[in-house]
Amino acid sequence: MIQNIIFDMGGVIVDVHRDEAIRQFKAIGVADAGQQIDANNHQGVFLAFENGSINAEMFRQEISRQAGKNIPIEAIVRAWKSIISRPLMYKLDYILDLRQKYKVYLLSNNNPILIDWARTDDFTDVGFPITHYFDKLYISYEMKCTKPERLIYEKMIQDSGINPSESLFIEDGIRNINTAKELGFQTLQVENGEDWRERLTSILSTNK
Repeated sequence: MIQNIIFDMGGVIVDVHRDEAIRQFKAIGVADAGQQIDANNHQGVFLAFENGSINAEMFRQEISRQAGKNIPIEAIVRAWKSIISRPLMYKLDYILDLRQKYKVYLLSNNNPILIDWARTDDFTDVGFPITHYFDKLYISYEMKCTKPERLIYEKMIQDSGINPSESLFIEDGIRNINTAKELGFQTLQVENGEDWRERLTSILSTNK
């Protein structure tokens, strides 16, 4: 019986625009942005930012070094925000309905620039932050590890007290799905931009 539902953010709650982010980071001087930016699992300095090894200023300094010029933080914020769009309210309204019956969590590889924005009222068209929709957020840079590492899932399990076998993990990245399966989670892999409500409703209706 499913008691808990864990959502990824990018590709599930918000659409991911990898090509646009690559274009914008290249425009400010990051020539190999295409090698570092991934829809699910970044590399290089982008990964370091998401796993909490460096903070926003350190990220800015490294991007400036790679670009061979000083890059202002405002340009970096704009480039980062281009990788996602605002969430569609039908998804968030559905999640609020789920919270009447289930514990609902977010587990996201993410960085402080995007999450600081998501925690403001500007995150949604109706003026609610992301925290309004989940029982708790588990964010990679705060946990000092990223998916698909087992550690980030294990930390979430320990902190929340959930049983993986009673938990459904919703994610677009296959590597992240595979780790969840190894740890005993039920899983639902979705496509970036998909309206997954019908599929999720079907799974929940058969797990009462």
